[in-house]
Amino acid sequence: MTVRVVLGLLAIAAAVAVAMVLCYSALVTFMRVWRRAQAKGYTGPVTPLILTMTVFTVPIGATFLGAVLIPPNAGGIIGMVFGVVAALAGLALAVHLVPVRPIRSGRRRRPRTPFRVLGNLAVATPLLLMAVLLLNGRPATAGAQLMLPMAMLSALCHSAARRADRLDALPPVDPRPAVVWIRGFGNERRLFGFRRRDKEETRERPELRKIFSRRPDPMSFDEYFAPAIAAELGRGYGLGNPRDYLPPEGIDRHYANDDSWREHFADLVAEARCVVMAPGDWPELRYEFRVIRELGAHRRLFVFTPPAGKARQIRRANRLKGFRHEDWDDFAAALDGEPGYLLGPDPGPGAVVTFEEDGRAVVLARGVEEPAGYVAAVLRHLVEVEHPEGTDRRSTVDDR
Repeated sequence: MTVRVVLGLLAIAAAVAVAMVLCYSALVTFMRVWRRAQAKGYTGPVTPLILTMTVFTVPIGATFLGAVLIPPNAGGIIGMVFGVVAALAGLALAVHLVPVRPIRSGRRRRPRTPFRVLGNLAVATPLLLMAVLLLNGRPATAGAQLMLPMAMLSALCHSAARRADRLDALPPVDPRPAVVWIRGFGNERRLFGFRRRDKEETRERPELRKIFSRRPDPMSFDEYFAPAIAAELGRGYGLGNPRDYLPPEGIDRHYANDDSWREHFADLVAEARCVVMAPGDWPELRYEFRVIRELGAHRRLFVFTPPAGKARQIRRANRLKGFRHEDWDDFAAALDGEPGYLLGPDPGPGAVVTFEEDGRAVVLARGVEEPAGYVAAVLRHLVEVEHPEGTDRRSTVDDR
């Protein structure tokens, strides 16, 4: 009897483990398909709606057919598995076959989607449904169950409306030179680290006030550093992805077309106080580093490696979002043989790396856990660059 119980528990544990692996694989595949669709220009709200509805409706239909055509106790499960596989395979094939949408160049136009109206309707819908049910003498359970998902949908809609407002708003006046951010457009939503939002951020984004005010939030590179850099160095600025439907959170973006982005990038770097980035690999990386070197701005170029705290959670979340893990070795391989740069070995987590006049990588700090620590290392180095008579106590990457 005891052996049967143990074997039964082991079988249940194995089934749960297999189910978790399948769910994880399905989610990763779905996110990769979604990101592929975004890369081809399908970035509006209709695309995720179609993808999500397909993933949910196809498995339901397959489950029904499986229960009818396959003997009981196994038909539903087999139908669901084949439905999910068919839905994901069909989506991947469809996204592969759809043509690339033309790039919208120049100044961004405000999207025509009425985000605020949709957000207000999402809030009103469960309340109206509850009122109708109560007036007809029925329990309002269905309306109450809709309140949480509709509240989340309303928050997303109002957040999108606020981001759309930024397209028409003039950038804030800041007499300081800008801080230029460089990154691959495909990496903009890659998570970098955890940070607690400050009062100014929750004031500007009221939908996050009650959700993230008491705990750190996983953030992209832009969101993670934007407040600290804006407070101590200068307003963050960078080129925007011409395929953006709405500008992402974080820094101000300048949208240039395919013919002029190189000229705009050179102008931004030439006038910037410094350039910041995270290690990674993207198609334009070599060109951007070449321009920085030609302009003599490599001593004002700073590479931030992710902090060690919660690094595993960040890697898992990035895999779930469909991002391949990238580290210093990928960054070094992407720049292998690029004249004027000697990167050296991995400086470790929480590092601030810049470059000497001859292109040697120099570690300014290691083991940093907060944005303020990264910014403090940058400020110390900028003082040395602006006042070269100061004492240089830095260590090169090769000194490890």
